[in-house]
Amino acid sequence: MNICFIRPNLGSSFAVSPPLSFGYLSRSLKNYGYRNISFLDAALLQLSAAQVFEKINNHYRPDIIGIQVYTGAHIWAKQFVSLVKSGKNDKIPITVVGGPHITAFNELALEFIEADYGILGEGEKPIVDLVKLLEGKIIDPSDVGGLVYRKNGKYVQSNNNNYGYFEDINELSLPDWELLQPQIYFDRFESATMPLRGKRPAILLSSRGCPYKCTFCSSGLINKQKIRFRTPENIIEEMEFLKSEYKIDEILFTDDNLTMDLKRAEKIFDLMISRNIKLHWRAPNGIRVDRLNESLIKKMRKSGCYSVGVGIETGNDRIMKRIKKQLDLKKVKEKVKLLRKYKISVSGFFICGLISETEKEVNDSIKFALSVPFNRIQVSNYVPYPGSEDFKEIFKHENDKMYRKRIMEFQEYGIIPKYPGVLPLKEVVKLQKRFILKFYLRVTIIFSMLRGLNFKQIKSILRHPMVKRMLGFHADLFSKPKEN
Repeated sequence: MNICFIRPNLGSSFAVSPPLSFGYLSRSLKNYGYRNISFLDAALLQLSAAQVFEKINNHYRPDIIGIQVYTGAHIWAKQFVSLVKSGKNDKIPITVVGGPHITAFNELALEFIEADYGILGEGEKPIVDLVKLLEGKIIDPSDVGGLVYRKNGKYVQSNNNNYGYFEDINELSLPDWELLQPQIYFDRFESATMPLRGKRPAILLSSRGCPYKCTFCSSGLINKQKIRFRTPENIIEEMEFLKSEYKIDEILFTDDNLTMDLKRAEKIFDLMISRNIKLHWRAPNGIRVDRLNESLIKKMRKSGCYSVGVGIETGNDRIMKRIKKQLDLKKVKEKVKLLRKYKISVSGFFICGLISETEKEVNDSIKFALSVPFNRIQVSNYVPYPGSEDFKEIFKHENDKMYRKRIMEFQEYGIIPKYPGVLPLKEVVKLQKRFILKFYLRVTIIFSMLRGLNFKQIKSILRHPMVKRMLGFHADLFSKPKEN
């Protein structure tokens, strides 16, 4: 079987990093003897569905095409699958879709995209069983866990488990870095406000999932509201491999919460120090401030940490309770000061326009952000993510046909049903701009940003999607990466 994985074009190549999910899927397949695997990153190369289809026909000619689908990429995936099924090629490959969008909408996602198969949840075991099914080694598709397939003209889920899920992620081998080719992403690791210290960065996932139940987050969809940890030794093994094979000099941890288990986190950093790993590292996805203490922060710094994000979301106590974040705002300033004491820069993450949030409560968040010694902040407009509690609340309907109609309209046109207490988008955008300008147009922040300013950082700032929208640019200002 000739298998090709494809990441859709996400609309921007800003800060595109290697998709670890494909690295794990490929390694799982190779462990079972399937070696003929390729990968095409349309996000990195900024390719349309038609351009990828042409490349597939001319160069890859796969038997199976696996497509990663996040919400937003589902339209691209639909266009691509339509081209594959058009008959304009010598053979029509089997199309398989997976990812958060597929897990959130299961059969309805397959109805929209019209792929042959869908994989729900974690795909490492289901993808192997699906290939065995296509080879005739497994007879009944209902025996493949986490599979959506056609039966009597309709999409159905397999009977064998709801979806793929690993209780012990240490059973998984290291990702297939040879497939991912991290070197072609080095110039695409970008940060508009805080430059990276390394020149050869890579991402690393040390755990999967999160035990918290924030209403705006869809992490629990695939991870069953649990967190599963790799052992510290397993993580160090991957760091040493990346240093040896690709001369990596910086790691970006992409965990939902790197420091959730304090003892485990300490052991990771102790090993980095004792084994003289010598890597710069940061945690851009954010860590919880209530999962930090001074002893841990010291070791973070000594092991190479220079920057972390912290998820705050709101500076208003009522909204904090409503989103079930379970964060005490009184502790935030104390922990941010501790991080700053050890020369670790801190970026605070906030959201504008959460359900029932008023303009006054957004202003509370602005005041809070200005009162805490953050080096940087990120302010997002509220988006109800499929699979989150908020999304289910907004889209729910007692009538199954009406619910189906809402989901299909959301997939086709992006229509979100009106919901009481949600601020109009125009107002949210204005509040977001006010939030950002009030924070960044301060002398101390401006000077700290100027200190790290060089040509590469200017490029990063100008290529950031939000900056491009504000300046009226709609295409990359700099040349696209060359395909390796």
